[in-house]
Amino acid sequence: MTTDPPGAGATRVLLVEDDAVFRVPLRAALAAEGYAVVAVDSAEAAETVLGREAVDVVLSDLGLPDMDGAALATRHPGIPFVLITGSPPDPGPDAAALPPSVKARLVKPFDVPDLVAVLREAVGSCSRGAG
Repeated sequence: MTTDPPGAGATRVLLVEDDAVFRVPLRAALAAEGYAVVAVDSAEAAETVLGREAVDVVLSDLGLPDMDGAALATRHPGIPFVLITGSPPDPGPDAAALPPSVKARLVKPFDVPDLVAVLREAVGSCSRGAG
């Protein structure tokens, strides 16, 4: 598990990505954008973090080896999730099949500014009472 020290008032992001080639630079990019990032490589590790720390949003790979990101979102309905996937939308669950806590799904590769906008919207949707 990799944790960046949070700045005062920084949005706390739990990044769940099993591929280090993607996880490491994404963690660094989010930290550079001012996010406090906890990065883990499995749903099991994410469950541990979620059991002991408050996070503002979870950015999770949809295709994790131990539990898919949608199932993880189902287990934590009070936290906004953004799912990332290497597959176009058709092969995976469609938007109607995803739990309500999933606020967006992005297909890799994506630009960091686009991701930041999606994360802001996901966190903002919950702070406005949309759940």
